[in-house]
Amino acid sequence: MITGDIALVAPWVADKIKGEIDCQAALGQISDSEIIAGVVYDNWNGASVEATIAIAGVMTPAYLAAIFHYPFIHLGAKKIICQVVETNISSVNLLNKMGFQLEAQILDAHPEGSLLLYTMSKENCRFIGERYVKKLQ
Repeated sequence: MITGDIALVAPWVADKIKGEIDCQAALGQISDSEIIAGVVYDNWNGASVEATIAIAGVMTPAYLAAIFHYPFIHLGAKKIICQVVETNISSVNLLNKMGFQLEAQILDAHPEGSLLLYTMSKENCRFIGERYVKKLQ
């Protein structure tokens, strides 16, 4: 099941990233009455939106379609931006696997080191193609 309940998803994502979340929208994947994945969106500026992703289980194809459909189709974003600290190797690997590209590194911008800015453009997103969109229906 997929939920857009910000009051449910945002605190879960904040807990997973051990940070604070102030978001405009959120999508969570629920399995056995528990959230197993969450994405929060913030700072939509008409061209791009920031996304924070947290995972504690396996994301379904329908969930993957939903989390990219929202920014690219619903909002009309050209790019999604994700920031991750360089020491968070599992998140770096996830973003690479999903197709995000490393666009910038901000040195010493986090207590654990540099912040890496990953982006995905609508043109490079495989999750809004026909194969995944079918899963939303």
